[in-house]
Amino acid sequence: MWILPALLSAALLSAFIWQRIQYRKLQKEINYISSRLETLSITSENSFVLLPADHACIKKLGAAVNVLLQNFYKKKSEYEQAQKTMAQVLTNISHDIRTPLTVLKGNSEMLAAKADDLSVPDDIRTMAAKIDLKADDLIATINDYFTMSKIASGDLPLKLKKENISGLCQDTILEYYDLLEKQQFEADIQIPAAPVYADTDRDALQRILKNLIDNAIRHGGSGRYIALRLTAEKGKCVIEIEDHGKGMSPQQQKKIFTRNYTTAPKSSGNGLGLAIAEKLSMQIGAELQVHSIQNEQTVFSVILKS
Repeated sequence: MWILPALLSAALLSAFIWQRIQYRKLQKEINYISSRLETLSITSENSFVLLPADHACIKKLGAAVNVLLQNFYKKKSEYEQAQKTMAQVLTNISHDIRTPLTVLKGNSEMLAAKADDLSVPDDIRTMAAKIDLKADDLIATINDYFTMSKIASGDLPLKLKKENISGLCQDTILEYYDLLEKQQFEADIQIPAAPVYADTDRDALQRILKNLIDNAIRHGGSGRYIALRLTAEKGKCVIEIEDHGKGMSPQQQKKIFTRNYTTAPKSSGNGLGLAIAEKLSMQIGAELQVHSIQNEQTVFSVILKS
């Protein structure tokens, strides 16, 4: 009587062991797919899921994933090619426009100067001044688009070498001396007398600082305060640009480095200055941060490895 129950128990035990083996195989194959997808998501390689699976459903899942990956790689390639083409087109357009703009600017300056010297009606003098001002704005915008397109296309040559950051900061802020004095800014400049060195590209870092200073004057000018601080400690060199303008909300701070984003819709700015600063910071191995308290202060920090 005991033989039948024993056989039944052995059969059930065998079935249980077989099911456990199949379950572990299934679990292993699913874990492989998950791990493989995670690896592909953080690498730039165009690879697929290779799965010698025993289960038909897993084979079907792997085939479907590979189809999705193939379509993704195709769209990714098309997008990257379109980006390169657009960047090249923008570069060509910017380059072609710069020459006639230079002529326009030269004539607008002469027109504004003659309007001041001659006895012309006030409305004509005002019009000439506006034309000259808008010519400046247009040139600045074209130059920003030209720079952004060169960065996007990888055509902006950078040479990283040890630079005297103290001297660079002094040279940069001195270019704004007349403007800050004219607009009655309180300038708080804290630059060590001793040289502070860091590995960077001089032109790129100076462009970053100018964009940050321009942004502080344009958007934080209501506070009539600007600070430039340079500190070096623990293998880091930190440059801070501070203003006491209207500041930014946490939501605005998250978007502030986005291309064409601006916190002042009516401003003449094009929203490229901070985007360029961030892109250049990444290319020279620096970190660009922002901290802002609304109606109190905004501080942009450029962190370099010294």
